[in-house]
This record gives sequence, structure tokens and C-alpha cells, in this order.
Amino acid sequence: MTVVFVFLIVMFINGCVKEYSNQPIPNIQPKTFFWIYPDSTISAQTSKQKLHWWGEDPDGYVIGYLLSLDSNRSTIPNPDSLVYTYVTVTDSTIRFPIQMRLQNFLVAIRAIDNTFSGLQAGAKVRLWPKPYWDKNENGILDGSDKELSSLTASMDPVGAKQQFPIKNTPPTVAFAEDPIEQTTIQQPETTFTVATFGWTGSDVDGDETIAGYRFGLNDTSTGSWFSVSSGVKMVTLIVPRSVSNPAEENATVSADVYSGTFPDMKYLGKVSGMKLNSKNIFYVQSRDIAGDYSSRQQLPAQGKTWFVKKPKSRLLIVCDYKKEDSTQVRSFYSAKVGSVAGGLLANPDELDIRIGGTTTTFGNLVPKLFNPAFVQTLKLYDYVLWYSDRFPTLRLAQVALYHYASTGGKVIYTTDFLEEFIDPSRAIPDFTPLDSVCSFKFETRPFPPAYIGDTRIPAGYVVQPDSSDLSNIYPTLVLDNSRNPHLITLRPVYKSSNARYILRMQADTRPTMRYYGRPNVGVIDNAKSFVFFGLPLHLFDAAPGTNQGVVAFFNKVFVDEFGLK
Repeated sequence: MTVVFVFLIVMFINGCVKEYSNQPIPNIQPKTFFWIYPDSTISAQTSKQKLHWWGEDPDGYVIGYLLSLDSNRSTIPNPDSLVYTYVTVTDSTIRFPIQMRLQNFLVAIRAIDNTFSGLQAGAKVRLWPKPYWDKNENGILDGSDKELSSLTASMDPVGAKQQFPIKNTPPTVAFAEDPIEQTTIQQPETTFTVATFGWTGSDVDGDETIAGYRFGLNDTSTGSWFSVSSGVKMVTLIVPRSVSNPAEENATVSADVYSGTFPDMKYLGKVSGMKLNSKNIFYVQSRDIAGDYSSRQQLPAQGKTWFVKKPKSRLLIVCDYKKEDSTQVRSFYSAKVGSVAGGLLANPDELDIRIGGTTTTFGNLVPKLFNPAFVQTLKLYDYVLWYSDRFPTLRLAQVALYHYASTGGKVIYTTDFLEEFIDPSRAIPDFTPLDSVCSFKFETRPFPPAYIGDTRIPAGYVVQPDSSDLSNIYPTLVLDNSRNPHLITLRPVYKSSNARYILRMQADTRPTMRYYGRPNVGVIDNAKSFVFFGLPLHLFDAAPGTNQGVVAFFNKVFVDEFGLK
């Protein structure tokens, strides 16, 4: 009994005098975990994945992670040459940058504990040949890069890793939408040999994976596709007159392909398959970097048509007129220009830009992407005769006629004015040889004199030639006597510095004078390319004698000024 007691005392003494090391306890590195533990390989996934992870540190806490994404690897290399991104989150939606239809990606994550001072989120980190913050991301420890000497002891030496097989998802493509109406931009039912198409591409693998587009006309089974880069999302197809003029009425021809808007359009090549005087269909597809194509989209949509009309004349008459006599007025202009220069402009082409439109919206035959489509349509012609009622489509003319006239096109523009004319965007000076139009708010008074610009002009009143250039005198134009007075607005116009007056309204001879002097109503620019007449020309054909009236006016303009031969 005594021996046992002594033994216990000795054991107690020995336990009390145990010595401890004065060396600091080394840091225990953290461990990293994925949220999945697959028994075998993961089935193929889409390129957009939500990943989760976490870290554990037995002697502290985790402050961040190094996250790496690399293709065609199954494990972390040794030495570790991966490029990591420093993050402080434990989940992220990742788009795998797939470049093939099926591609394997390695995701590697290393937890970092609180013995490390940390980095700014998003910093690029490399571990070989030594840990450093690759600030300039050139893969070399140099310049402003920062060496991370304490990182190795603070991070998971093994890390968590998982291989993800990613399958490519084909892209999609859709035609451009009208931002106001939020509907697909359709082609007009009828166009001449110019058409503009716009589209947008998308890909769940990331829109940046779209490598390009291809489009074609009508029968694409023969491989008549035209390919463009991913940056081209709008093209204009143009069959120049040098191609369409000699072609048969129902011929199939090639169209020039352009990108961009006028005047900064870039020629890309030719696409075959446009049918003249026939219905056409435009197809487009997107292609991603894995080589997959989207489903084929077409315009016009099912149930709609796009008819391409072959131009036949050197003159295009633009009808910007929507009144009860529009049919008669249209016939008037077509017949009168047909008498010019022995019939050189007979059977002109016509385009009614007010069908289906209102005073504030374009008609159905105006392409939504009017720059460049409508501009290039005008450029198919040597001459444009544009006539308007009191509600001229100024926004369209401001763009289209400006570009057309400034690149060699020749224009006659005739219009009526509202009693209270307002042009807040100063559209008219943009595309005509005018500095301004009188914007005075007119009133009709029961006693003379009334204000300049009274709407009532008596039948038989004469538009007289301006006599400032006796060598270049215009014919007289006389207001017809179908009604008296005419409800048209006489508004003085003021020429720009590079133009001259050609026509004036006769002086008011009525006892109850309604306007003063001889207001200017006709102007031509010095380049002899644009004639503006500030009254409805079709009402001024009651000529008092030979070689007067509208036909004489057209002959003067087209032959003497524009050089028609």
C-alpha cells in the first residue's frame, strides 16, 4: 500500500514540472471546399454556371480566396502556373469562355487566412516563380508588380479543384426593333433596288462569343451566303443602275453590300440573288466562336411581302402630298415632266411617302432605317422632283435631300405652307438654298392693308421671273382659275448666300391690299442643283401665252439649269 502511494506522489510531481517550449505555434493553413462532391465526372453543363465554395481555418478565419479558371486541364499544375483572381466572396456566376462545342475547364480555389494582409478584390495573382500581384497583367514580375512574400504560409497549399465539361449553346439572332413601337423593323412592301437590314445577336455563352453573321437572298441552299464580322449589324444592299438598267425585267442580279450610314458607308462586297420586279426574302444567321449557327431568320416575316421594283427612269417623283386631289396632282406632275426635252423624262418613277402615314409619321413606303436606305434610293436617280402639301415631311427631307443634293443629285422642291409656319429645327435651310422662310403669324383683316402672306391669292395672279439676271429669265407661271380665291399661303422666302432669286409673286393690285411688294417665291442655288418653289407648282399652269407655264418651267430647270440631255 505504501509503495502504491509513493508511486502516485511521484507521478503527480512529474506532471507538475513539465516544461513547455517558448517557440510560437506555427500557423495552420486553411482548407478549401467546393459545394459538390461528384462520384465521377460531371455531365456537360452550359457555359453560365453558379459556383459556390467555402474555406475553414482551425486557428483563425478565412479572409479571401484565390480563384482560377483554366481550360483543358484536369488538375492544378506543379509548379502552379495558373493565373488567380483574388475574391472575398464565396459564390459567383461564371461564364466559361468556351471556344469549342465541348470543352473542359478546371476551376481551382485556394482559401487565404487572416495571417495575410489581403489584396484588393479583382487583383491578379501568380504563384510562380514566387507569389506576386501581377498589376500590369503581363505574366512577369516587373514594374509596379507587388511581391507577396507572406502569401504561401497563409493559403491552402492544396486547394480545391473541380473539372467542368462545358457544352456550347448556339447563338440567336433577331432583326432590329423600332425603339418607339418596339416591333421588328420590316421592309416596306415595295422598294426600289435598295434595302437596309439591321439585326442583333445574342448568346447565353456570352455575346462576346458571337464571331460573325451571314446573310443571303432568296435561295440560300446553293451556298450564296455573305459573311460579315460580329461588329457589322446593319447592311445596305444596293443594285446600281449600271447593273439594273441592262438587266431583263425579271432578272436575278447581284447587289453591292455596304455597312454604316451615309455618308460614311463602307463597301464590303457583293451578294447574289436579288430578283428584279419580284418578291424577295432576306435571311440572316449568327455564328459563334465554336462554329455553331443560329436558326435562320427572315424578312419579310411570314404573311408579308417585299417586292423589289426595277428603276426605269432618270427621274424620281416623290409624292409628299395627302389631300383629296392627290391622285389628280400625281397625274399632273407625271404628265408634265413627260413633255420635257422631247420625252426624255417620260414615265418617271414615283414614290408616295405619305401612304399609311400621318402629319407626324412617315408613310409605309419609307424605310424605317431611312439613312441610308432612303438616301441611297434617291441616289439611284439623276433628278428628284419632290412636291408637298402644307405638311411637308421635313425630317425626312432634311436628311435625305441634304445628302442627295450634296453628292451631285439635282432637285426641284415645291411646297405649300401653313398659315402659321414653324420650323424649330431649321430643317428647310439644311436641305434647300434658303436662309429662312417668313414665319410671321398672319391675320386677315376686314380693312386694308392686311399682313404680308394672306392665304387668299386671286385666280389669274402671276408668278413673274426675277429680272436680276436678264440672261437667265424663267417663264411666267399663272395661278389657275378653278377657284377664287385659292386657300394657299403666300410666304416670302429668303435665299442663302450661295443662291439667287428666280421667281417673284406679282404685286398686289387689289384695293384691299393683302401683301406688299413682289415677295420672292423661287430660288436656285449657284451650283444649279436645287430649285425651291414656295408655292404648289401644280396650281400655276394657267399660262397667258406660248412658252409659259409648268412645262416651260420644267424645261428651263431640267435642260438649261440641270443639263438634261
